[in-house]
Amino acid sequence: MISADVHTRHKSMTDIAADMLRRLIVSRELAPGQRIRQAELASMLGVSTMPIREALLRLVAEGMVVAESNRAFSVTSTTEDGIRDIYWMHATLAGELTARAWDNKTDALVDELSRYNKDYKAAATRNDFDALSNANWQFHAALNRAAASPAIVLQLRNTLHYFPVFGSEVVGWTELAGRWQAGILKEFKSGTREKARQVAVSNITRAGELFILSFWAPADSKAATAAAKQRARANSKPK
Repeated sequence: MISADVHTRHKSMTDIAADMLRRLIVSRELAPGQRIRQAELASMLGVSTMPIREALLRLVAEGMVVAESNRAFSVTSTTEDGIRDIYWMHATLAGELTARAWDNKTDALVDELSRYNKDYKAAATRNDFDALSNANWQFHAALNRAAASPAIVLQLRNTLHYFPVFGSEVVGWTELAGRWQAGILKEFKSGTREKARQVAVSNITRAGELFILSFWAPADSKAATAAAKQRARANSKPK
């Protein structure tokens, strides 16, 4: 899984406000359909309402916020199926990029991916989330460069808004990302193009279920809880 902002170093107040709003929406602290109060957000960040409004307009373009006729804003009414659709789009695009990178693979690329995977494992032993995020981002950035398909990468980035901060907010994501990298490396070293694609697709699909389990599963439903546990067990099994 790739955090949307892991490689960003310098941000404006609008960037910071947009990141905060995404996290509030993703975690459902701002519920689907809820009115967004600009003054409260501005007070929380200690800024004027202008960067808050600019951030909200940015999220309107991303589809996470709805602009109303009276200059007000509300959270888009997203559903679990809508979240699965977003992860399906991400899986489809990432799978195609992985397949194209396989087509263009070289010994140098495999060495580079192996190095980032080694960095990832080392960071995991230290529970260093910043280093985990960086190694994971570097791994997938190398794949995307090898795919040589910038138009697809651009669309892929548009699906990242429903990906929380890497590893720190979704139980199981850190381990899943490690298995994803290992699976990619195995197929790049001695596997096939389509199996490499499937590694990406299957792991992103499981990531979506873990995301829903963390933020969207209704806690008061016994049936939903049982289904969530079953999905979690399935997500924990490497393929």
